[in-house]
Amino acid sequence: MIPYIHVPDPGFIHPFGILVATGVLIGIWLATKRAKSMGYDLDRLNSFITWMLVCGFIGGHMLDEVFYHPREILDEPWSLLMLWRSLSSFGGFIGAFTGIVLWKYFYFESRFPGHPWLGWIGRIRRRDAVQPILPFADLILSVFPVAWVFGRSGCSSVHDHPGALAAKGAFLAVEFPRGFPPDASPEYVAKMFTGPRTHFGPIEFLHGDLPRYDLGLLEMLFTLVLAILLALTWHKKVRVGTYVVATSMAYAPVRFAMDYLRITEADSRINADPRYGGLTPAQWACIALFAFGVAMIGVMLRHKARGFDPGALVTVGSASGERATSKPAPSRGEEADEEEDEEEDDGTEGEETKAAPESEPTKDEAPTKAEPEEEGR
Repeated sequence: MIPYIHVPDPGFIHPFGILVATGVLIGIWLATKRAKSMGYDLDRLNSFITWMLVCGFIGGHMLDEVFYHPREILDEPWSLLMLWRSLSSFGGFIGAFTGIVLWKYFYFESRFPGHPWLGWIGRIRRRDAVQPILPFADLILSVFPVAWVFGRSGCSSVHDHPGALAAKGAFLAVEFPRGFPPDASPEYVAKMFTGPRTHFGPIEFLHGDLPRYDLGLLEMLFTLVLAILLALTWHKKVRVGTYVVATSMAYAPVRFAMDYLRITEADSRINADPRYGGLTPAQWACIALFAFGVAMIGVMLRHKARGFDPGALVTVGSASGERATSKPAPSRGEEADEEEDEEEDDGTEGEETKAAPESEPTKDEAPTKAEPEEEGR
C-alpha cells in the first residue's frame, strides 16, 4: 500500500497553492511554445487563456458551493464570493468553457494598455467579428493534462478527496491513520498520529492501519499516463479537435467510475458527496462530457469533408475582431508644435503660389535650376 504522505505547511504559503500555481504556469508555457510552432496569434491566445482562467476559478468555486455545499449558501450566501474556500474540478471546467464562449464574442479593452499596475482597468467590448474557439481549445487540451498532474498532486498532498475504505493490502490504497475523521487536516493528523512514520527530508510518510482510497492520488496517476500519451503526439500533425475528443472521451469514463469510490453518507456525513438521482454531480457532468466528445467527432468529420482547417483562422495576421486602440490625445506642447508646423506649411505654400507665374517656363525653354530641386524634395 501507499503511505499517507504529509507535506509540511508553513502557513504563509501552502503546498496545494504552490503545486496549482506551478501547473498553471507550466501549462501556459507549453501552450505558448506550441502556439509559436503552429503560427498561432499569441496575443489572442493570451487573451483566450485569461478569460478561461478567470472564469474557470470563479466557476470552480461557485458551482462547488451550489452542488456540493447548498446548505452553506443558505446559511452564508456570501460564501459564493469566497473563492479561496473550495474548488470543484468540473465546476472549473464549466467555468472555463463559459469563459472561452464569452471570449468568442467579447474582448477586454484596457484604458492603460501595457501598464504594469493599471492594465486591468478598462471595459468589455463586443467584437466586430466572432472568433473561433476550437483551435485554441484544442491547443490548451493538448497540454492541459500536464498542468492537471500538478493540480491533482496538490490534492494528493492535502488528502482533500478521501475515498471509500479498501481491503488491507489493496492495490493503490493509502495507509490512512485510524481514529481521524475523513476531513481532518494533514497537519492535525501528522501532529496527533502516534504510529510508525518515516521521513524523506521534510516530507513525512505515515503508516496507518486504515486502508482507504485517495481519489486525488488516483486521478493524478491516471492523468500522468494521459499526459505522456498526448505529449508523444505533439510533434505530429493532427487535425484540429483531436485533443478535445481524446481528453473528453478518456477522462469522462475514468472519472465516472472513480466517483463510485466517493465517501457516502453511510461512511461519513461530514465529507460525503451529495447524490442526485443516485449519481454525484461529477458523474452527471461526465455523461455530458462524453456526449460532447462524441459530438465533436461529428464536427471534425464535417471539417474534413469540406477540407477546412479551423487553425487557419487564428494564425498571425488573421482578423481578431478587436478595434484598434485609439491614439492617446496629444499634450498641449505637442498641439502648439503642430499648429506652428501647419502655419509654416501654409506660408510656404502661399509664397510658392505667388512665385509660380513668374518662373513658369514655355515648352521651348530649357528647364530652370529650380525644377531639379523640386524633384529632389
